[in-house]
Amino acid sequence: MTRLGLTQRVEVIEDYGERRDCLDQAWTTLLEGWGYQPIPLPNTVNQPSRFLDSMDLDGIILTSGNDLAHLDNPTQPAPERDEFERKILEWALDRSVPVLGVCRGLELINDYFGGSLSTIQDHVATEHSVAFEVETLELSRSAELYFPTEIQVNSYHNYGISPEEVAKDLTLLATAPDQTAEAFFHPKHPLLGIMWHPERDARSTSFDHKLFDALFTSINQ
Repeated sequence: MTRLGLTQRVEVIEDYGERRDCLDQAWTTLLEGWGYQPIPLPNTVNQPSRFLDSMDLDGIILTSGNDLAHLDNPTQPAPERDEFERKILEWALDRSVPVLGVCRGLELINDYFGGSLSTIQDHVATEHSVAFEVETLELSRSAELYFPTEIQVNSYHNYGISPEEVAKDLTLLATAPDQTAEAFFHPKHPLLGIMWHPERDARSTSFDHKLFDALFTSINQ
């Protein structure tokens, strides 16, 4: 079974004086239903590369939650998570391990490669269309995923990325009606970011399943 490591949001529980790593249970339901084995990843391991090497992972999902700590007025910032996920990206890029960034995960990938983010309106708890910029995305030498012209997706983010803010090393794949980035990929690495949430109730579920299989299964065959 394909093993996918999932990063976790940090929740501060003031009554107990705790910083907790948390993962929506919907991720387990979704991934097991698609034949994947989800592996939660803690944010505070001392030696991330050694830890990740020991996990025998086939792919990584950078999940949502926590604004990047260096942004203006971030919501629930978690610097330890930012640092860990950057080290995850370094590890994965060095080993050609596929990575999917979801919402915050997409934002972190763009930030990692030198792109920027801006605050955005009307993208929280809503749905909208997504139009794809290219017809196909080659995720491996042996497999291509054919994209529809348009899909409907959910939306839960306060920061957006205009086409000009996408990092130069990344290729814009899809945009929202306001032209902000909804998906991008790296042309040389198995690295993909999407702004919508596959783990939440979404009309894009069928497409998302194919997307996961193309990124995490085809490339490991």
